[in-house]
This record gives sequence, structure tokens and C-alpha cells, in this order.
Amino acid sequence: MQQFIRPGKFFRQFGVLLARNFRLIWNQKLILSSLVLQAPLMVLVVKLVGEPDCFTSNLINIGSRTILFVVCAMAAFMGLLNSYREICREREIIFREASVGVSLLAVVLSKAVTLFLVEAVQAAVLTAGFVTIIHIPRNNLLLPTELEVYITLLLLLMASSAMGLLVSAALKNSEAAVLLVLVLMIGQVVFSGVLFPISGALTAVGYIIVCRWGMAALGASTDLNSRLSWLNAGLDDVMYDATVPNLVHSWQMLGLIIIVCVAAAWLVLRLAYDRRGK
Repeated sequence: MQQFIRPGKFFRQFGVLLARNFRLIWNQKLILSSLVLQAPLMVLVVKLVGEPDCFTSNLINIGSRTILFVVCAMAAFMGLLNSYREICREREIIFREASVGVSLLAVVLSKAVTLFLVEAVQAAVLTAGFVTIIHIPRNNLLLPTELEVYITLLLLLMASSAMGLLVSAALKNSEAAVLLVLVLMIGQVVFSGVLFPISGALTAVGYIIVCRWGMAALGASTDLNSRLSWLNAGLDDVMYDATVPNLVHSWQMLGLIIIVCVAAAWLVLRLAYDRRGK
């Protein structure tokens, strides 16, 4: 079992690990290209499938709901794909370094912060493309609507990448992780409550689905329920109403998922290391 590491030493290790993570990304051109191209490709998808006037024209049915869900799903998929290999592909190296005093918590946090910083840029590109292509209402519930969209997409990316880190910490190789990531991607679609009605015990599953909370936040920012009520195609849940409490609650739930998944990734990795030492 790892011993307690003094805060000063912990933060030095964290800084070194963070710098190493960025060097690895820079030196691995395939990974770098993937991170750079993901957001522009997603913007291209929005351009191809989205109707610019879907929030304002009475000639377009429920395109507004569809395009919001497309953006949420893309952000969730991007986050999972960013992170699901981060720990498992370096598992042996991480355990060897842990045996000589490197903090596993510093390892997990450095991975998370590296991903979150990259995703801050990805979210900015995705937001800029989305609000440029789609003429969304400017409700400015809590902040300028464009900033609200950015915060939502960033939290979506972070929450899904935190889930990916948990998967990566729990499994020994990326091949096994791929299967679980596919399950999580399908879950984002099935249990978000957008495409299929969810009731009974399955409702509880929705609380850990990042697409659900991303959709709720974007729906609040764009006053989606009023739009769909006008078209007689409304969502049945008040969580989509354009209110500050709904928006803030959705952000809080995404934040909670981030914290829980990162903490769980550390605990799972530590348990695996402790079992290895026995």
C-alpha cells in the first residue's frame, strides 16, 4: 500500500507528470491529430445535418431538439474517446513508478487535468461552430447564451472523459476498454430520455448519463420546451424549462459526475496496485 506523500512532494510530482503528459501528446502525432481534428469534424457534422433556422422557423418541426442532442452526443463520445486508453496503456509503467514513491492520485489527477485543458479548447471550437451555424435564441439566463453553451459542452466533455478514465483505470488493456466504451456510448443514446421514453427503475440510470444533463442545460439555455410546446412536440420533463435553477442543477450534476469518476478511478487504480503487491 502506498504511503502518505507530503503536499509539497505531491504537487512536484503532479507538475512533472502533467508536463510529461503534454510531451507524450505532442510526440505521438496520431493522438495529437485526433485531438486537433475531432472538434472541427464535429462542427462539420453540425453543418451537414443542422438547419440554421431550426429554432426560429415554423417550417421546421423538431430539428431544434435533434441538433441539441447531436451536439450533446458528439461531446460525450469525444470525451470517452479522449480518455479510455490513458491509464490502461501505461498501467505497468504507472505501477513501477508507484513502487518507488510516485503518487497514484497525482497520476490520475495529472491525466484528468491534461484532458480537461485539451477539452477546454475542443469545447471552444465546438461552441463557436455550433452558435455560428445554428441561430440559437439568446436568452442569457445566467450568462450570455454562447458562454452558457460553452460551459455546458466543456462539462459534458469533462464528465465523459472522467468516465473514460474510470474505465481505463478498471481494465488492464485498451482492447477490453473498447467494449465498455461502446456500451457507454450506446447508454448515452438510450438512457438520455431524448430518443426513447424512460420510466420506472430505468429512470435512475439517467442520473449518470451525461447526455441527459447536457441536453437539460442546453435546453434551458435555448428555451427548448417553449419551442417544442409551440410545435406540439414538447419534452415532458420540467428539467428542460428555461430557468436558472434547471441550468445550474444540470451543471452541478455534470460536475458531480466528474468528481465521482475521477475519485473512483484513483480508488480502483490504488486497489489494483495494492492487490498486485500482495
